[in-house]
Amino acid sequence: MSLAPRSLWTLSAPARARLQRPVLLGVAALLLTLSASVQAADAELKPVAEPAAELTARYPLETLNSVQTSNRALADVANAKAEVEARDLEQRRACYAKFFVNHCLDAAKEQRRLALKAIRPVDITANAFLRKDRADERDKALAVHDAQQPAEAAQKAQDQKEKELSNADKVKQGAAKEKEVAANTRKHLGEADKRVAAHNARVQKAQQDGAAKASQRAANVAAFEKKAQDSAARQREVAANKAAKAKDLADKKAAATGVPVAPAAPVLKSPSPASTAPASAP
Repeated sequence: MSLAPRSLWTLSAPARARLQRPVLLGVAALLLTLSASVQAADAELKPVAEPAAELTARYPLETLNSVQTSNRALADVANAKAEVEARDLEQRRACYAKFFVNHCLDAAKEQRRLALKAIRPVDITANAFLRKDRADERDKALAVHDAQQPAEAAQKAQDQKEKELSNADKVKQGAAKEKEVAANTRKHLGEADKRVAAHNARVQKAQQDGAAKASQRAANVAAFEKKAQDSAARQREVAANKAAKAKDLADKKAAATGVPVAPAAPVLKSPSPASTAPASAP
């Protein structure tokens, strides 16, 4: 592309060259300045492949033979990938300041691919070892479990047998307890019935004793009254006898003296107040 006006084409070649020389010199100076700035920027950028190289140097594949080393390597793999991505981003940003942008971006993309490719074997080997270790641990656990199965089965059978015996013993003890409770209940009921029967017998005996005592008191009263009547009759008989004897004696005395004597009136003793009360019942 020419920076000269279109009218310059009407001039001769030497004249055109003299007029275009200052413009070309300015463009060259600008390109040199841009190139210098790009080269300075490229000098400040860190190599994308450096994290991958450091990782592969730190972890040769034959050293990834322990869980601790493999876990540490995977942590460093993650850090190396992150560092590659960060440096690739800086590379691609710097490409937009260059004249051949697409060529620069393609080169940066290739550097990223090669760096990640170098990291991948460490990543794959460490993960493979950890998977194998987990599989081995799982196989060991299964082997131990399988070896313990007969013992566990025998222990479970023994535990089940002991549980059944314990349950049977509990059932037996429960039945014996129920039987004992029933016997105690019957015993207590029998004792209660006995107490009720004894109470009723005592009440009946007390009633019978009361009736007998009442009958005895009535008999005592009747006997006392008969005794009092008999005593009064005897007293009357004695008084009559005394009166008859006194009359005979007076008649004899009157016959002997010739003087009539008035017969003495018989004196009857009244029963004492103490003798009139009936005898108390025994």
